[in-house]
Amino acid sequence: MGDADISVKNFIKLRSVFAQLFSEGVYHGEVKIDPDKLQELDTVNQETIKLADGQLKNLERLRDTQRITMLFDKKMAFQIIMGVEEQTGVNYYMPVRCMELDALSYSYQCRQISEDAKENQTIKKYSDGVPKGTKIIPTVTLVFYVGKEPWDGPLSVYDMLDIPEEKKAWARKTMPDYRMNLIDARHMKEEEVERFSGDLKAFLLLLRERIDRKGAKGVVAMHRETWYAVSAIKNDKRYIEYMDSIAEKGMSGGVDMDAALDYLLEEGRKEGRKEGSAKVNRLGILLTAAGRSEDFLKSLEDQTLQTQLFIEFGLEDE
Repeated sequence: MGDADISVKNFIKLRSVFAQLFSEGVYHGEVKIDPDKLQELDTVNQETIKLADGQLKNLERLRDTQRITMLFDKKMAFQIIMGVEEQTGVNYYMPVRCMELDALSYSYQCRQISEDAKENQTIKKYSDGVPKGTKIIPTVTLVFYVGKEPWDGPLSVYDMLDIPEEKKAWARKTMPDYRMNLIDARHMKEEEVERFSGDLKAFLLLLRERIDRKGAKGVVAMHRETWYAVSAIKNDKRYIEYMDSIAEKGMSGGVDMDAALDYLLEEGRKEGRKEGSAKVNRLGILLTAAGRSEDFLKSLEDQTLQTQLFIEFGLEDE
């Protein structure tokens, strides 16, 4: 597991981030999930099945993070299990993985209910499975993808089935589909990012190739995990350096995005000037070695000539 995977996992474990991913990313604002009411669940989903030859096989799937909460209000409320799978690259069998995770969650619930029922003698025989009328807690999985390229993988199990296109409508009558929930973090539209706030909005804005200063105005990130995750994904230490530079002042009031972007912009300019100076020095060494010191001196005042010499000596991409 790479640094980016670990950093993003720590980021999505933040209660405020996890709650928004589902409130806005999955339910589009139809329900509001209270971060303070989220309860941790074991991220390991296990089940034992009996194969055709009578042997037992243990199945185990590990979620990145999993929580349970109540939805809606006191008059109409029910529990729901929510799990997030973080992806830094496209996984072309992700719908099947999500289906496995949810199926194991349901199977585990049924097994627990069945074991309790047998112990309490509320079912008469093993083949009954669970008591009549048993209800289980719904499970929802979200894939949070932070890769550089747009997600081009399947979005449902049906997308993966080897069925002729002209037969798909017919097949839907008998073959159930399984659709996965996906957030493609780097390729969201501006209006989609606007649905979020706080650390999650800051994270989504910082991942973009061009950061919208207007959209970032007034956004405050409260947690250092946000900056660590962005730094790891973009392989850019400036985000951690900025966090370290303000850490001594404390994080109680959060980090204002306007100030952060000013710092990142200035550091980018400094780095550009440093790289430019190194490139010119390299050109000077090469021209001197070639007995063309006069050309180097001219290039310091002639930008067009300097560019031509960069190309001539293979320095244009440095």
